[in-house]
Amino acid sequence: MKYFLYDILAHTAFVATLPYYFFKALTTDKYREGAAERFGLVSAGKVNRISGAGGPVLWVHAVSVGETKAVIPLLKRLRGTYPGAKILFSTTTLTGQRVAEREGGGLFDALIYFPLDFSWAVKRVIKKFAPDIFIVVEKEVWPNLYNVLSRRSVPIVVVNGTISERSFKRFARFRRFFLPVFSQVAYFCARTEDDLERAVSLGVGRDRAGLTGNMKFDLNAQVDKEKIEDLKRALNIRAGERVIVAGSTHKGEEEIFLDVFKKLLEEFKGLKLVLAPRHPERFSEVEALIKAAGLTCSRRSAASGTTGSGDVVLLDTIGELMAVYSLSEAAFVGGSLVQGVGGHNLLEPAAFGKPVLYGPYLSTYLSMAEMLEEEGGGIRVKDGGELLKKLKKLLSDKDLRLNTGSAGKRVVDRNRGAVDRTLKVIDGLLR
Repeated sequence: MKYFLYDILAHTAFVATLPYYFFKALTTDKYREGAAERFGLVSAGKVNRISGAGGPVLWVHAVSVGETKAVIPLLKRLRGTYPGAKILFSTTTLTGQRVAEREGGGLFDALIYFPLDFSWAVKRVIKKFAPDIFIVVEKEVWPNLYNVLSRRSVPIVVVNGTISERSFKRFARFRRFFLPVFSQVAYFCARTEDDLERAVSLGVGRDRAGLTGNMKFDLNAQVDKEKIEDLKRALNIRAGERVIVAGSTHKGEEEIFLDVFKKLLEEFKGLKLVLAPRHPERFSEVEALIKAAGLTCSRRSAASGTTGSGDVVLLDTIGELMAVYSLSEAAFVGGSLVQGVGGHNLLEPAAFGKPVLYGPYLSTYLSMAEMLEEEGGGIRVKDGGELLKKLKKLLSDKDLRLNTGSAGKRVVDRNRGAVDRTLKVIDGLLR
C-alpha cells in the first residue's frame, strides 16, 4: 500500500510540474534529450547491446558529473574483472551523459538516461535489461526502483555511499516509509564513519554496511603531455603567464571571484583566470558577467588564441576541468561560497599538488575539507575578502604554494584504495 501511495504522489507531483518542464523542454536542450528513456522507452539498439549476455549484467547509475567521474575507476576495474559482463550505465543529467561519453568510452555497453521513479517506468527498464546487480553511486534513493529490484532478488549496492546531515534529517522525518526502503540495500559502501552510522540508523543492516572509503581519492591525476600542450594553446597560455582556476562555480560566486581577480591584477601582472561554471546553461550568463566586470572574455570552445594577459577564459566544455587544474598555481572550488550547494570535489586540484581554496558552505564535502586542512593542504575562506588575502599570499610565496600543494597531494595518495575495497563487496555479491 505504501508504494501505491508513493506512486500516486510521484505522478501527482509530475503532473503539477508538467507545464514548467514542458516550457523548459521547448527552450533548453537538457530537458528534451533523453525524454523517452526517462519513461522507460529505450531503443532496441541499446537493449540489444546488453541482452543475450553470457556473463552478468551490471547496471551502474551515477547522477551527474561528480558521481560519473568518481565511478570511472570502478568501471575500469569491473571491465577488467568481468570481461564477459555487460555494463549498463545511466545518468540523470545531460552533463553526466557527456562526461560518460567522453571519459567512459569502452567501459560500458549501453548508456541511458535514468528512468523516472514511476513503478511502470522502472519495471519496463528492468524487464528490458534484466540486471544481475544494481550499483548506485553516492546518495540516490528511489523507492519504486529499489522495491522492484528487491522483489526480483537483484542486489542493490550503494558505492561511495554518503548521507548528508540534511538528507539524514529528511529521511528520519519519514522514517516509517524509508526504513523498509533502506533495508532493501544489499550493501552500503560508506565513505566515512558518519555515513556508515546514518545508513544503519535509517535501516541498512549493520552486517550489510561497511567503511570502504571515498573512491574520489582513486582519481587518475595524470594528463599526457600532448593534452597539456593542446590545452595551453586553446587557452592561449603564454610563457611566463600564471594561471588561477575557479572551478564548478555557481550563481553568486562568479561576481565574487571576478572582483577578487581584478584586485589581483593590480599586484600580479601576467595573470590569467580560467572560470568554469558548474552548469552549461549558465555559460552565456557568466560571459556577460565577465564583460560587465570590465574584463575581456574568450570561450574555450572557440579556441581562438586571441586572448591576452589579464583576460578571463570561460571553460565552456565538459570534462576538461580536472586537466585545467593541472595548469594552475592555485584553484578555487565552487559551490562553497553560496549556501544550498554543499561544495564540490576538492581533490581534483589537490591530486595535482595544487593549493585548493573553498568557501565555508561544505555540507557535502566537509570531511574531505577537514582531511586536507589537517594536513595543511586545504584553505577554507569565509568570503571574498579572505579569498583575496589567501590568494595574494599564495601567489607571492612559491614555497607556500609548493608546500600547500604537496600536503594536499599526500592526503589524496594516502587515502587511495576505496575502489579495491568496493570491488571486493561487489564480487562477493555476484559470486
